[in-house]
Amino acid sequence: MPGPFENSSQWMDCSDAELESLAEQADFSGFVPGRDLPPLRERLLRLERERGLTEVHRRFSDKVLAAGARLVETPRYLGMQSSFALSPDGRHLAIANDRLGKSPGGDVCIWELATGRVVDAVGFETTQVGSTGDPSCLQWSPSGKWLGVILDKVVVGVLRAFAGTRPTFTADVTRRWGSPPAWAVINPAHVANTGHLPAWCWSPDETQLFISTPGPDGALGCIVPFREGARVNEDSDGLRWCPARLDGQPSKSQPHTWVRWSPDGSRIHGYCKDEFVSDPNVDLENEPTRSSASVIDVRSGDLQYRFDALKLPVAFSPDGTRLAYGEEPPWLANGHTARAVAHLARRARVRIRSVEEYVWSRDGRRLAVLINEYKHPKVLIFEEGKLLGVVDLKSPLLWRSSRSGDLGRWAWSPDGTMGACLLREGGKVELWKVGPSPRMLRRLEGASGIDGLAWGADDTLVGAGPQDIAFWDVNTGALRSRSSFALERGRLPPPSDWNPWPGEVARFIPAEHGWDFTRAQPDGTVECPPGSREKLEPWLMFSVGGRHAWPWRWAEGTPHARWEEKAPTPVVSKVPVESPIHYRAEPVFTPGPAIRDNLAPYVGQTLLLRLNWHGWSYARGVLREATEKGLLLDPPCPSLWSSREPVLPYGEISWVGPAVALEGPETGP
Repeated sequence: MPGPFENSSQWMDCSDAELESLAEQADFSGFVPGRDLPPLRERLLRLERERGLTEVHRRFSDKVLAAGARLVETPRYLGMQSSFALSPDGRHLAIANDRLGKSPGGDVCIWELATGRVVDAVGFETTQVGSTGDPSCLQWSPSGKWLGVILDKVVVGVLRAFAGTRPTFTADVTRRWGSPPAWAVINPAHVANTGHLPAWCWSPDETQLFISTPGPDGALGCIVPFREGARVNEDSDGLRWCPARLDGQPSKSQPHTWVRWSPDGSRIHGYCKDEFVSDPNVDLENEPTRSSASVIDVRSGDLQYRFDALKLPVAFSPDGTRLAYGEEPPWLANGHTARAVAHLARRARVRIRSVEEYVWSRDGRRLAVLINEYKHPKVLIFEEGKLLGVVDLKSPLLWRSSRSGDLGRWAWSPDGTMGACLLREGGKVELWKVGPSPRMLRRLEGASGIDGLAWGADDTLVGAGPQDIAFWDVNTGALRSRSSFALERGRLPPPSDWNPWPGEVARFIPAEHGWDFTRAQPDGTVECPPGSREKLEPWLMFSVGGRHAWPWRWAEGTPHARWEEKAPTPVVSKVPVESPIHYRAEPVFTPGPAIRDNLAPYVGQTLLLRLNWHGWSYARGVLREATEKGLLLDPPCPSLWSSREPVLPYGEISWVGPAVALEGPETGP
């Protein structure tokens, strides 16, 4: 069939018989994944819903995958998701996460919003990626070609997006000095190899990075040349420190904790939260820290201004020309000079207090001001500094903000005409039409575990939290996809020693008496024990062009996909069988008023517990008594806050249940 890809609507509008004919006759020599794959995928999904898997799915799979594709498994379990970045075209979300349990390392995964599946992943076996409490650790370059990420809290690494490869460029210029905020600055003469988390940003032309870090003679950062394959340190050629003088004098400023390069390339604007006050004229007892905003002139490296009256929260407009700040009252200032432009409360003609967040639309024309007054939360919408309308939310409270700050509780549509707000009530999201008379369009369900939103392309809203991610169609309100990466209650991660493929990341599925280990190889081969296919199959996707997900199940029966149904043999574990990791539980405890009564029948039994401590912490012991304050166990499991107190408080327990031994590998005598 000549020219089958000139009009993608033919995929959507044709009958099943015509689709079968296209599968036979289509010439895929001119197939362009970005243009042709999404409508074809949508049509085949509709066919699968109506008729199940067909020969048509296999025929199209054979042709689509013939040019080459990698099999990528969307993980079932992950450690905490910490850093988030929406691609410039709005079609992909990059996420940095820790490894499950206390394993070192982490991953950078790229999710396709249209399918809610991972299309690219890069693993770091011993390197920490991103951060749990600092924004912008993960950033796309303006073109979307590159993706930069903080490594081990010190190094900025840049990898080629959608290539599945490790960083080809690194910049290690922090000299292992202390980190912003400035109270954490450590004298390098007294501390060796203590790193920090630098704020950083891309230049508009992608030829340079700015890295905010203490430098020689009071410098607040340096401009680093970017070149694929380079390894840059503080002594490399081409690196330029920014002296950050103000009116010819040292500024006494501290490095920014958030920075952005202006679109015209002339300025780097940013702010520093909780800046340590070193001015002898300041009362340190009443003001030990403060926040400030400033702008660095790229040509000279000096400050254009320093604004010490900054109050949080704060947000620069996308082009850096305006600055919104303050909890009460809220102000709008000129981003180039910090001079006040508008007292937003006066512009709104109402008293504004308890500002939680400022969110600019992508074009910078509109500003959402989130107010979290008790029982009466609302969002004030300003356009060019003037009040446009008030979104009166239907929930008593906003949801908590994300720890990293990469995703907000309000997300603008790409054109700025609509907004989505994350609410506390029942884990819901409200969609609003924004204007002089805002109106709610619909509520979206399935937002539990979500603490931040981003509005992408193709009418897709994505929400993410520490261990959850969800994708909605904003036109219909339908939940396209939702994933939770937490272990099931009552389960612990298997010991790394059980991994049947040493040297590879272990994937596993819970089984009644232990774990089924699985492996998905890039060539399309999948290894999995009998009985676990139904759980694993939905997570398997071919990555076409590194950007587009194509279901593995459609390709089975072609040369591109092969299923090996076998049970790999775990290696011998070195973990003692007494360790909690060799057990599972059926949780009988959930927080509530009946805690003591729920656990009283289990006195004398061996229990398995998940603790609400940092990281993954578990305990196993015989229940001696369920007291009013907590549990007495043998051996004792003391409180996190008091090692001398034998009672484990109920508030430190996530779940608990009778311990059931798993059938792991033989550990020997």
